[in-house]
Amino acid sequence: MKKRLLFFLIIFLILFSYNPTLYAQSDLAMSIRNHLLVIEEYEGLFPEGEEVSFYRELIEFYDQRYHRSIWFDGDQFKKDPEVLIAEIKDSYGEGLKPADYHLDFIENSVKDPDLFTADSLGKKALLEILLTNAYLSLASDYLNGKIDPEIIIEDYNHQDDNLEAQKLLKLLVDEEKLAQILETQLPTSSNYTQLRDKLYLYRDSGKIKEWPQINTDETLALEAEGRAVAQLVENLSARAYLNLKSLDNRDYFNQRVKRSVVRFQLDNGLNADGIVGRKTRKALNIPLEQRIKQIIVNMERWRWLPENLGSRYIYVNIADYNLKLYENNQLKMEMKTIVGQEQRSTPVFSDEIDYLVLNPYWYVPKSIAVKDKLPLIKEDYRYLQENNYSLFQYTGNNNLKEIDPAEVDWSEIDKDNFNYLLRQNPGDENALGRVKFMFPNRFSIYLHDTPSKYLFSETERGFSSGCIRIEKPVDLAEYLLKDQEKWDRQAIEAEMKKDKEKTVYLNNPIKIYLQYNTVWVDSLGNLNFREDIYGRDQKIIEEYFQQNN
Repeated sequence: MKKRLLFFLIIFLILFSYNPTLYAQSDLAMSIRNHLLVIEEYEGLFPEGEEVSFYRELIEFYDQRYHRSIWFDGDQFKKDPEVLIAEIKDSYGEGLKPADYHLDFIENSVKDPDLFTADSLGKKALLEILLTNAYLSLASDYLNGKIDPEIIIEDYNHQDDNLEAQKLLKLLVDEEKLAQILETQLPTSSNYTQLRDKLYLYRDSGKIKEWPQINTDETLALEAEGRAVAQLVENLSARAYLNLKSLDNRDYFNQRVKRSVVRFQLDNGLNADGIVGRKTRKALNIPLEQRIKQIIVNMERWRWLPENLGSRYIYVNIADYNLKLYENNQLKMEMKTIVGQEQRSTPVFSDEIDYLVLNPYWYVPKSIAVKDKLPLIKEDYRYLQENNYSLFQYTGNNNLKEIDPAEVDWSEIDKDNFNYLLRQNPGDENALGRVKFMFPNRFSIYLHDTPSKYLFSETERGFSSGCIRIEKPVDLAEYLLKDQEKWDRQAIEAEMKKDKEKTVYLNNPIKIYLQYNTVWVDSLGNLNFREDIYGRDQKIIEEYFQQNN
């Protein structure tokens, strides 16, 4: 036994005596291990000024490979760090900040003339760790976004792609095409890539200039003139809506200016009347810097979404009051929507529509019953009968008993002792209309018809209590049930006349995404902005650019 140990010891010494590179690699491995232990002790906040956000994954990864280096081979680089440096710099075009990926540290270390000297093991070990962390951080931010939306937005349910950290690290070892590995983590949909192009146009191309504010409270329209019109003309010109060379008089509101205003209004979801009133002026006065930030956070929203939305799905853009249905990447249906009021905002999440209900009952949420309905009932309890409501009282153990509203002394009822359930029965005046589309979720949100069709003619349609009213419910029902012969359009409409609730399950449930996009590029290639109706852009901007400081 002793002879065998002695034999292996001699072989070990011979190997290291004749292979100093192997000896150096062993020392580097030990230094990598020791530095990772220190970084773990500091919970990733080491060295000073850097954050090794994936230190846990790196510890697992380097443990598995006995802390052997990925980036170094003796007195030279095994992998060219300049490839990663170039990718880090390119992240600027994705709306990210290259400095967040150890750029200065890496560049300075790579240029350090002493990096490959005998006493620079610590420098090499730190550079090794930060190069690998930069790679993994960049891949993560490309795949899932830089910030966690659930931290800053209460009514957001985040479902991202799974970052397979160890798989990505294995690819870093096995594959030569580092740039290609990183770029495959980015969204490939045109929704994202077109925004990226517009970010370059607005921020980096020099073709879009900072536009002046329009300093007036007056409405500007055809044949108006003066300083405010000159500011309007410069504003439109700076954002490439108007060619100044086409104007003889820059402080006069002519037909060319009106056409440019109409274009701007269409791209901003405003009433396209060619008149610069309060809302149009407000949109025109949003600074270029803010618009650039909006583009970036809307790119971030696409990174939050899965790369594959499915072969068939419904996409509701809350901020645009719009629903689109796609099949095999083709737009099959589009309609207007009505979404939640500011104080009852529609949440962002994705789910699957499993069934629809024809002639639904509406069980009034207690918050709505107390805030909206109780004052009307107290004024005249016959409101309930006149609007097709039934009244139920809780009798213990959540049991309900239907009662006559006349039996209640409504003058004594308030939000604290309201012990009732209101149910609106099927009919033409039911708040849910004749059909609702169900995708059970923790927010109790669904799509539904509405008796208040006239509201779809409004430009801004934040009127609901959170659920989404849709303009063409029968069209959507017909599409979703097209694979069930007995439920053609005629059968659906006939069933809707019966005032009897009927549940119909879908043979093929469909994915639905409720999203909040305030910036996008339309089918004509025009950049569209919408008002941040719930203030969500601003919350994300504050977090996103705070991290980028």
